[in-house]
Amino acid sequence: MILVIIVLMTSFIQVKAQKIELSPLIGYETGAYIHYSAGQLHIIGGMNYGGSLNVGMGGGRYVELSYTHMAGSLDNETAGRTEKLADLGVDYYSAGVLQEMRPDAKATPYGMFTLGVVNYRPSEDYVHENKMHISLAGGIKINASEKVGIRLQARLLMPLWYSGTYFTVGTGGAGYGVSGGIYGVQGDFTAALVIKIR
Repeated sequence: MILVIIVLMTSFIQVKAQKIELSPLIGYETGAYIHYSAGQLHIIGGMNYGGSLNVGMGGGRYVELSYTHMAGSLDNETAGRTEKLADLGVDYYSAGVLQEMRPDAKATPYGMFTLGVVNYRPSEDYVHENKMHISLAGGIKINASEKVGIRLQARLLMPLWYSGTYFTVGTGGAGYGVSGGIYGVQGDFTAALVIKIR
């Protein structure tokens, strides 16, 4: 699925891209709660790291591909009792669009929208989960020189959980739908070194 997203996003890029940026990053990713009938699962937050590749499309707009990893843990909380279930790796693979507000300024605020896949990997004998996600981010880029900059960012991460598909038939006609929701919402705060390749 992520490959399809990348192909669709990059198909809009001009053959001779104006700018290419690589940004290794480090930061903190918040925890999250996923409620169920007997209690809740608690994803414990922690440090995260990763990187992004940005390809310029002109006008301060970039296509961004990014990856972040967090090493946390998973607790089960029921009736006032907390039990650690496993260590938990959380990986976000994202593709989206970043728009700078003042592309030619030394410091420019920006906004970003991405979508992609989040992978939850417990260390014990539990099933790994892959979910689609959408995210919104904002931040600032500070250009120290023509080749190097700093990027500070806050991001809201919203995993999409699929519950099922349903069909209805009645005297008024037929219909169908998909049910699900956004559960386990996380956020992260990161700092990155921006390396400008061209």
